[in-house]
Amino acid sequence: MKDMLMNLPKEIKIKRFALVSKSLSIESITTSVKEWETEQLEDISNTLKDGKPAFSNAEKRVAEMARRKKELPWMVELENQLTELRSSYEIDRIYLQYSIDVQENYRAIARLGGGE
Repeated sequence: MKDMLMNLPKEIKIKRFALVSKSLSIESITTSVKEWETEQLEDISNTLKDGKPAFSNAEKRVAEMARRKKELPWMVELENQLTELRSSYEIDRIYLQYSIDVQENYRAIARLGGGE
């Protein structure tokens, strides 16, 4: 148990660093997607057909944005990567919390005098 109590803080630190790294990647990709969407939304809003807005309501603008995203393989890949990163981040958070819980349990056992 002593070994576990000595090793768990290192394990927890490594898991926290991994979460920070994934969080920064998620933030970076999200920023890139939002910047692209902003540019596209401006273009969509300024698109005219017969002198009138081609996408006259919010639903049409959203549909056009979705269509444009699907047409770009790199955007589809970026969104898939973002989904995968978010999923992996949540799984890593669960494992981190598990390690913290185990550490707390070992500490409680040690305080009660039951640890060897």
